[in-house]
Amino acid sequence: MKYKALWMLVKMMAKNDPLYIVTLLLKSIIPGLGTLINVYVPSIFINQLIDPKPAYQFIKQIIILLIAKFVIECLTRWFNRLEFIRRKGVNEYISFEISKKAMDLTYFNIEDTKVLDMKEKATSAITFGQVHQLLFCLNDIIEGITVIVGTGLIIIGFSPYLVIFSLVISTLIILIDKNIASYSQEIDQEMISINRRFSYYFSLMAAAKFQKEIRAYDMGQMIEGKTSSFVDDIAIKFNDALSYEANFGSLKILLDSILRIVSYSYVAMRTLSTSYGPQISFGDFSAIIRANENFMTSFQKMFSESIEFSITLKNLEPLYEFMNLEVESEEGLYQASDFESLEFKNVSFAYPNSDRLILDNISFKINKGEKISIVGVNNAGKTTIVKLILRFFDVNKGEILYNGRNINEYQKESLYKKISAVLQDFAIMPFSIKENIIGTKDYDEEKIDQILNELELKERVDRLDKGLDTYLNKDIFEDATDFSLGQKQKLAIGRCLYQNPDFIILDEPTASLDPLAEAKIYENFNQMTTGKTAIFISHRMSSSRFTDKILILDEGKVKAFDSHNNLMKYDNIYSRLYKSQAKYYR
Repeated sequence: MKYKALWMLVKMMAKNDPLYIVTLLLKSIIPGLGTLINVYVPSIFINQLIDPKPAYQFIKQIIILLIAKFVIECLTRWFNRLEFIRRKGVNEYISFEISKKAMDLTYFNIEDTKVLDMKEKATSAITFGQVHQLLFCLNDIIEGITVIVGTGLIIIGFSPYLVIFSLVISTLIILIDKNIASYSQEIDQEMISINRRFSYYFSLMAAAKFQKEIRAYDMGQMIEGKTSSFVDDIAIKFNDALSYEANFGSLKILLDSILRIVSYSYVAMRTLSTSYGPQISFGDFSAIIRANENFMTSFQKMFSESIEFSITLKNLEPLYEFMNLEVESEEGLYQASDFESLEFKNVSFAYPNSDRLILDNISFKINKGEKISIVGVNNAGKTTIVKLILRFFDVNKGEILYNGRNINEYQKESLYKKISAVLQDFAIMPFSIKENIIGTKDYDEEKIDQILNELELKERVDRLDKGLDTYLNKDIFEDATDFSLGQKQKLAIGRCLYQNPDFIILDEPTASLDPLAEAKIYENFNQMTTGKTAIFISHRMSSSRFTDKILILDEGKVKAFDSHNNLMKYDNIYSRLYKSQAKYYR
């Protein structure tokens, strides 16, 4: 799979910046050429001291070397800067593609812990520099090959046996490096899940929305304790990795010492006598020693980097898996027509990785223009019904019919043009007030003013210097404003109404509003939803009096589906809840 990950990465780089790979190649080869020139520099000066040549020849050699070094240095700096800029661009592009992929996934995947871990690992490839590391390794491998080829030709001309001996010892050193790197990679993989949990608890310490509870309930030590436990786990993993590396590192140092002693001794013997082959000059001694040193270093580094490249590439496998997660194809699906009816037929549903049925064989139907309330205690399945209507999840049994056709047969985008919802855990985006309300719709000043008036937000918005163009996130924009939770909920309702859907779903739409504001919303509700179908979900039984029918859920089953007046005639969950709440308002 890792080679598939490599191919995917190459295609992504080529798509984002076709010249990046060429730039990387040139950036890697040019320094290798500089290393080969450095091999001969000392030998020129040594030979000149021992066996002087005419001054003009010596000066000519020096000038050629200086020009070559200057050109290589300039090209190296230029390509380093160019590659750095292009690499940053590639990295940002991959980050963007990961985020884009996350938005394209089904809601089911977003709530799946396995997918969340996969996404975390894929993101880690960017945030922890795995892509950068992979490219650094590739750079060193190409540079190493350039040096090995050049210095290898020099050493083979001197003694093939020296090349063979250097290769054998260097291979043993490489195997040790591979063993250390494999162990480190295992530790890194084990630490990813630990890091995810550590990062989550660590973020709680500074997250604004948790600060009140942390202070009011003295939860600081509890969070600190949980965070510290993960710190201890991380420290243990690091200690294991470093101890393992230190033990095998000693053997590596021993082999490296043997390699240098033997090679240095052999070249010295060839310089002092002819016993082991043709005698060489002191200048050649310097060149061969430097060539052999560079050959050994580059050979070991090339294979070490190749191992690191392979391990780093394995760390990119989650990126490959995440980017290749199946995205729902809507090809051949129907466009949703104007709303006529919605029907649940014997629907059963349990959340992924859970055996508990949230909805158990429920059936009900809502027709065009009807307004219903869904009532039940906590965990009765009310919000789950909303998630199924919006196709965040698919039912396990039964079916949901939109205009008599299975809802899965419609394109989601067309469905969302007909159905709009204010979710219980609604989100206000870090956009302007106008952008939060209109979304992708065209701006209609009269329409937006009417909605703001009905929601009693017009005066609040008009007091702002930039009015509707005011941003809503002070963490990003200095001149932004901040709405109260109740005002944000009204804004979410306004966003829903502005879309002008046929079918509106309001899941706890007044939970953050005071009783007076709630009463005002309900007073205007019928006017705001004239000719539309609506579902109300609320813990406040007063909302049900504005609806035609009430669906009563208990333990995932439908207990009743009737009007307020009829349900109040006998003992049931709804009548008990209604009477229980009503007594506090007497």
